[in-house]
Amino acid sequence: MEKEKSSREVPGWFKILILITALPVFAWPWLMNRATFVFVEKAAGDALPWALVMLLPLYVVLSTWISYRVYSTRREISWILQGLQMLVYLVLFVLIL
Repeated sequence: MEKEKSSREVPGWFKILILITALPVFAWPWLMNRATFVFVEKAAGDALPWALVMLLPLYVVLSTWISYRVYSTRREISWILQGLQMLVYLVLFVLIL
């Protein structure tokens, strides 16, 4: 049986873009260290910032995987997920600085 022609392959430039947008997750140890310092210093009892920082790697992995899987059928969704991922990085870094 032949593979269906309707499923297009993800182009190489989009794969590279996905990898580039996933790279900031490697700053997570620094982010955890900085978040601990900021939240202890300010004595913030709010659990939401901690939850956001703790769930960052899971969010990045899921967002990257879903963006890759749906690119061939729903390109708009892939672009939206990549944009949201960049906004999440921005928000978290602003939150702890």
